[in-house]
Order: sequence, then C-alpha cells, then structure tokens
Amino acid sequence: MNLSLKIFLFFILLLQFILIIYTIKSRKISMRYGSFWIFILVLMCIAIIFPNIFINISSLFGFETTSNMLFLFGFFFLFYIIFILTISLSKQQAIIKILIQELSILKAKIEKKDI
Repeated sequence: MNLSLKIFLFFILLLQFILIIYTIKSRKISMRYGSFWIFILVLMCIAIIFPNIFINISSLFGFETTSNMLFLFGFFFLFYIIFILTISLSKQQAIIKILIQELSILKAKIEKKDI
C-alpha cells in the first residue's frame, strides 16, 4: 500500500471519527453505539498501519486471499450489528406497549370522572 493511499484512508477515517463524535455530542446516537464505531475505526487504523497482520491472520486460518477473510469478518460484523439493533428494538417495543397500556388506563380514569 503506497503512502498516498494510506494518507487518504487516514483522512477518511478522521472524517468518520469527527462525524461519530458529533453525533454522540448531539445525542443522535448513544455513547454505547458510538464507542463501538470508534473501536471499529481504531481497528481500521491498525489495518492501515500494519497490513501484514491481516495477511498473516488470513494465512493462519487458511483463507486463500486476505479479502475473503475481510469479507467474512465484515459479514459477521454486520450480523452482530443487526442482532444488537434487534435487541434494542425489542426492548423499545416492550416499553412502548407498557406506555400505551398506562396511557389507556389514565384516559379511562379521566373519562370516568368527566361523566
């Protein structure tokens, strides 16, 4: 990997880091999810600085090419994100159900008193 490509990739990662920090500060995402993305950015920086690490890991696990290993890791990463978002969505649906039930009970009590 030549130096100009490394500089360009670091610049892109820096922009992504700024975007993540901005979204955390503006409370568009929680620190929990933001820290996960920052961790991924750190891994990407390590991959840019030391590309031989991934080449050695892919040969250790028996992958034909490093790109195959990266695609597989990317697939597992996306699967993990979908799993975490599904858990979060399920929790929110349960909370919304409870809030709707409480609101309905309060409405029924208010309507009884108005009659």
